[in-house]
Amino acid sequence: MNSEHIKDRLHKAIHRTPRDVSQKELEEVTAIVLAIVLELGAETALVLGELATRIEVLESAQKP
Repeated sequence: MNSEHIKDRLHKAIHRTPRDVSQKELEEVTAIVLAIVLELGAETALVLGELATRIEVLESAQKP
């Protein structure tokens, strides 16, 4: 998926919501989504760090 596709889907989803959604409910959902994104970013950083370490070990083992 490209960023335009994601933006378009988000825009359509926002406009499909009922008009009676309160600002507080929207803020709560936004906070949850933000927490999920932050957690995903942290997990991704850990995985990339582990991969980088493994690559360094493999590269150092191949040096004569």
